[in-house]
Amino acid sequence: MTGPATGATEAPVLLIGGGAGSGKSELAKGLAAADPGLAVVHLDDFYHSDPDAGVTVEKLDGTGLVLDRAHPGSLDLVRALAAVDRARAARAVVVEGVFALCFPELRERAALSVYVDTPDDVRLARKMLRKLQAGEPDAVLMLRNHLHFSRPRHATHIAPTRRHADLVLDGLEPVPGLVAATAAAFAAAAY
Repeated sequence: MTGPATGATEAPVLLIGGGAGSGKSELAKGLAAADPGLAVVHLDDFYHSDPDAGVTVEKLDGTGLVLDRAHPGSLDLVRALAAVDRARAARAVVVEGVFALCFPELRERAALSVYVDTPDDVRLARKMLRKLQAGEPDAVLMLRNHLHFSRPRHATHIAPTRRHADLVLDGLEPVPGLVAATAAAFAAAAY
């Protein structure tokens, strides 16, 4: 790929999208382990720090507003794009996150777009296990947040991005197989 302004060769970009708990991060981790020349950009690192800069929702307990991390308007796209462009100094770049396929600005940089398709119940179980293992004690609050915010936002903002994927993977399959399939498709698309 050639950069428009400099004519310099830029690393190809692989986008990995899908719902929370679908296996995107595990796939990115597996790709990076298989090829240390990859740079990985996690879109979770680019949410607005100021809730007023993103989309907010009322807390379920009614005590104020919080950043709606299930809405693409809460991602600081300018910072995320800058990080992707900086990472293109590597041999290749993997960008993973629930909103990886949402934005045309990301999709136009991609040599390959992947959607990890995982059933809702499995995604919820994985997300809850991750949060409980991290010490978040309130399973009831997690389920309420899922029902009120995450589930409807997934249906509105994330599931429809599947149509932008060049490759759709079954998130129930073992990670090594997903890594192999993705690496082969990326190599074919990028080189």
